[in-house]
Amino acid sequence: MKKGSHTTIIKRGGKKAHHGVHTGAWKVAFADFTLAMMALFMVLWIVGAVSKEERQEIVANLNGTSIFDGTVFSPISDPAAIAGPAPIMTSLPVQAAEANESAEQEASQPESLENVLSRSDRELNELGEAIARITAELNAQGNLSLEKVPQGLRILLQDDDDRVMFERGSAQMTPFFTRLLSELAPVFNRIDNKVIINGHTDAANYRDNAGYNNWNLSGDRALAARTVLAKGGLEAKRVLQVNAMADRMLLDPKNPLSARNRRIEIMVLTQSASDTLYQFYGRNGVKVVKPIAERLQ
Repeated sequence: MKKGSHTTIIKRGGKKAHHGVHTGAWKVAFADFTLAMMALFMVLWIVGAVSKEERQEIVANLNGTSIFDGTVFSPISDPAAIAGPAPIMTSLPVQAAEANESAEQEASQPESLENVLSRSDRELNELGEAIARITAELNAQGNLSLEKVPQGLRILLQDDDDRVMFERGSAQMTPFFTRLLSELAPVFNRIDNKVIINGHTDAANYRDNAGYNNWNLSGDRALAARTVLAKGGLEAKRVLQVNAMADRMLLDPKNPLSARNRRIEIMVLTQSASDTLYQFYGRNGVKVVKPIAERLQ
């Protein structure tokens, strides 16, 4: 070998197995699958969003038939249809849109006082019927009574000869009345009316030097009723007031110790009664509520 010359070395390696060529076909298949799923969800959404009549109209348009007379129509099959203006047909979706627009216009206009009072009275009647059904199911007719008054619906829960709502001098509600109030609680959420809960006692007095009296007892019982209603599902915003009445408003004044005087009263107020109460105290501390007659004009 001459000095300064270079030697070329060739290294032969073993042949390696070749894997299949990745052409990306799986991406196309996945895209087709995704598109098909999206189309399926769109179809399901459209089926759920439109009414039965609207679906029939859509199918009729796709098949080239009319749901009104069962005849076949095609807007371009008749040359005369091209020459002249096409007849105007009001479809069901258009009718629905016009009805929605009319409803929105009516909603934007102030509701009359007569309509408000009529609607409120109807809702209170429906509420009374629902409460009466629950009372009958629990056989509590002797413990619950309903009365329509100008301010709304008055619900009285009280003792009878067989059941007591609270033990004497206690604010712990008994199991039967706890169940009764729990069953009634969701019913009050069906309407927007506010609720006042009043606690009443009989005229039995504590000792003069007692630190606890009928004011405390009636207030604690009213709060206990509110707690049971809240646990049963009554929305917190429904309750406007919780009052302690002590023995100031006896149902049976000739028998001041009668069980009829020991009661919880739930007042479901009309809208006008709620507005009047807000006028006394103001909404959030500010007297901003106008009388309902002025507000609706």
